[in-house]
Amino acid sequence: MEYFLFISFFALFAIGTISNHRDRVTLYYFFVLVVALLAGLRGNQDEYSSFYFIIPSFENLSLADFKDKEPFFTLIISLFQYLSFPAQSIYLFFSSVAVIVNGYFFKKFTPFYYIAFLIYLSHTITIKEMSGLRLGYASALLLPMIYFIQKKNYFKFFIIYSLSAMVQYVGLLSIFLIFLNRTIRPKLLLIGLVIAIAINYLDIVKLSISYFASIGLMPAIIGDYVNSEYHSYNTGLIFHLKTLQQILTILFMIIFFESYKNIVSTKTKYYNLLFNAYYFGTILIILFSSLAIFAFRFSAHFMSVEPIIITYAIWIFSDKKIPKLFLIFSALIIGFINYIILVRIDNYFFLLK
Repeated sequence: MEYFLFISFFALFAIGTISNHRDRVTLYYFFVLVVALLAGLRGNQDEYSSFYFIIPSFENLSLADFKDKEPFFTLIISLFQYLSFPAQSIYLFFSSVAVIVNGYFFKKFTPFYYIAFLIYLSHTITIKEMSGLRLGYASALLLPMIYFIQKKNYFKFFIIYSLSAMVQYVGLLSIFLIFLNRTIRPKLLLIGLVIAIAINYLDIVKLSISYFASIGLMPAIIGDYVNSEYHSYNTGLIFHLKTLQQILTILFMIIFFESYKNIVSTKTKYYNLLFNAYYFGTILIILFSSLAIFAFRFSAHFMSVEPIIITYAIWIFSDKKIPKLFLIFSALIIGFINYIILVRIDNYFFLLK
């Protein structure tokens, strides 16, 4: 309940930005900082809090200690051990940094940053920063990577890319951003969507991974995931609400592509790469929907662009107040479902115990 109350409180300020055109940047960053601290100081008795005590201090670190988790993640924890930081420090570092990065680049990528952050609070944060420590961090870094690609600063892109991939291997997928920085014709986008659905229907991806795993051409952990009922269940594709929502959002953008792109591209130079990243994440969740763990991790990595992309729809309407209100109240409904009905996050408790 406390989560939804906070979101509702923030929604009041988002509504206030509709009629009041003053740029409330300071207040916005105050909310971002509050959410970052709440995420970092939240008690969370998961594998990471126990992993913290397994990893030795920095001076005693050996190559064998890097076998279980990604190298940078292990190195950071070991350094915190060396500095005598408590286990809570890993949540403060990874979760809080992820929230701040999201908040900062929402402001940079869209003028409707209050609404984007509200959408983020209503859903995205529940499956990343508040539950997937490494996934949230790696996904947030996708936004500065997009920023530096657009600026053609590939040196900084690869620095951020390395910091992402070395904390969560799913971050390796971010390399595709370089190839996605182009305009793709609507017909090709639709064809790609149809092909992905056909491949999913024929279960080609799961059969291929299972085959290569059986002959030893896949890492053992992938084989374990494929053979696990807990990790490899079928999400149901169009019967899974998140997948269906992403497909419908993509279809909306493709159908209105020419007018949508022409309108939005005059407002921001980031639209094309942001859209292609979202499209790519949607294709991945379709292709891997029979392997839930891969579908959700792959698509969640690219989901950091979703709140931004959704706010761009406001530009295609002549009266912008109605779509703004629609998005705000839709976010509240989604937040109510996630926090009150489905209870995706346990009640908040302060610090690790």
